Amino acid sequence: MTDQLSLATVATTALPQIFGFLFGRLGEALDRCAESRADGEFRPALAEPPAPYVLHPGALTEDRLARLTRAEQELSRYRRDPDLIRPEDANLLRTLSQVRDDLEVVYAQRFTFAGERRPAPGVRVVQRLDDIEANAVAQGVKARHVTDRAAVDIEQTARTVRPGGEVTGLHVEGTLG
Repeated sequence: MTDQLSLATVATTALPQIFGFLFGRLGEALDRCAESRADGEFRPALAEPPAPYVLHPGALTEDRLARLTRAEQELSRYRRDPDLIRPEDANLLRTLSQVRDDLEVVYAQRFTFAGERRPAPGVRVVQRLDDIEANAVAQGVKARHVTDRAAVDIEQTARTVRPGGEVTGLHVEGTLG
């Protein structure tokens, strides 16, 4: 989960914009719309201009949809009454952090807000494998060395791995980072 303290550090000045941005993306994800609504008023809250928002429906797993639906219900009261949006509301910050974590997967990009100190984005690898035969190897990332600047996010699923087959998320042989 995203570090809530990171979000809390910028929440004192930009929480309404952060809320608006995340709530807007949340609504689109739950509507499963690939097109983005205009939300220019909230973009200044982002540290860097975002890439075009492209929803990845495959990332909307049953668990993630359930979490996002619960979050939307919980956040709806803040949408109805913006005066409730306060930086000292730990529950709000926790919910927004979880929503951001899920949305970063759904949109396959990071949402870092102005003033936040988050690690730089790194490599994201998603592998969906049906059948790994005997003596077959599926690797997500292969490197010789991993530096302290490296950031790797690997998500792998395999339906069947036959005896002698191998699925490896990170194999370090070269330099990574």
